[in-house]
Amino acid sequence: MDPSYSITVQQRDIDKSQRWPVSFLKQVVRTTLRLAPCPDDAEVCLTLTTDRRIRQLNARYRGIDQATDVLAFALEEGDGFHLPEGIPRQLGDIVVSVETTGLHSQQSHNNLESELAWVICHGTLHLLGFDHQTDAQLKAMREREREILEALKIPRDWPELWPAQEGRSPN
Repeated sequence: MDPSYSITVQQRDIDKSQRWPVSFLKQVVRTTLRLAPCPDDAEVCLTLTTDRRIRQLNARYRGIDQATDVLAFALEEGDGFHLPEGIPRQLGDIVVSVETTGLHSQQSHNNLESELAWVICHGTLHLLGFDHQTDAQLKAMREREREILEALKIPRDWPELWPAQEGRSPN
């Protein structure tokens, strides 16, 4: 039986010319949930927005007063969170700035579709507990991202995403 994910997409804050087909956006989230893996009855909300709006959210919730490409707000953190059987698992919200994602696509020489798919996949993986604070976590996250984008048949160059730091490999 196929999973019955509930995926809500909002694009109200952005100009109509910057909106993406909802079917594409949902497919990226759905494929990430399926390959991550995730329970069959999960719910996710995806919002595409502006730099101004994501900057406000980043300042309020992370204390960083600048725009970013993606924020993930997980509703579950850590072990021990259990829902009664039959209640959908609400994973949380993913917020993507189309403007910053577009800038990053130019900088990384990827097309906007590839960059958008990657940040949505990345945000969804954060909702599922993936992180990149250690080399091992970063490696696991990158492997899963590559697997998901390959399943979506979305080509991507994988440039160094973080500068080399002491004790951390770039990819």
